[in-house]
This record gives sequence, C-alpha cells and structure tokens, in this order.
Amino acid sequence: MKITTKSRYAIRSIFALVLLGGDEKPVTLTQIADYEDISRKYLEQIFIRLKKSKIVEGSRGAQGGYVLARPANMITLKEVIYAMDGPVSVSDCTNETQCDNFSTCGINWLWSGLKKTVDNYLENITIYDLKRQATGGKNVDLP
Repeated sequence: MKITTKSRYAIRSIFALVLLGGDEKPVTLTQIADYEDISRKYLEQIFIRLKKSKIVEGSRGAQGGYVLARPANMITLKEVIYAMDGPVSVSDCTNETQCDNFSTCGINWLWSGLKKTVDNYLENITIYDLKRQATGGKNVDLP
C-alpha cells in the first residue's frame, strides 16, 4: 500500500493553508506553492478536488484565495486522501468485486482488518492535529 503523491501533496497543501492562516482568511495558491515548494499548476488540480469535496472554499478577486470549508478539527486526513484517490486499498482481497476468491478465502479478514485499521488511523487525525503538532503540541485557538 502506498499513499499517492497527490494525496501527500494535498495534506501538505492543507497543512500550509492552515499555517498561513487559511482557517481564518483566504490564502492564495501562490502563497501555498511558495511555502511548500509545490508547482502552482499541480496545486490547482489538488484544490479543484478539495473544493469539490467541500474541504476548502475558494473566492476570487484581490482578497481571494482558499479557506477551510469547516473548522480544522472537523476535517480528517481520511477525507483528504479519499478526495484525492478514493478509499485506501491495502489489497484487492478487501473488495469482493476485485477478488475472485473473496467468498472462499480464509484469510481476507486479515487484509480487511488492516484496511479498517488504516482508515481508522487516518480518520482520527484532523487538520487541527497537524497544526497543534506544528506548534509543539500546544492547543491552538479554533475559529
């Protein structure tokens, strides 16, 4: 199992968005691109998906940019990864439509359990947690 570059960059981008104040005021893609050293063109693709998934909101104009669509403690890493790539797949054995032996396999429970563990882990880490970790584990004000 490997988290894709697009998902990793999406997480880095939202992390930068929050550190640059995007949980309170609009932040431009140029600011995020400069902060994370990610191509602005690539960020445009990422933010289209994040906006479609209602993770961020965008506005145009001189004061435009992106902000979180919800409080940082309400957005999980699982949501971000699913917005980029869909469900995390640890093996084809977790999906009846992708595994010919799904109904007769004696160990697909192993892979299903691993998938649930990964999903649970990602669901229990929020953007707020990333921001808090960046501030040395101190609680930060929520908007």
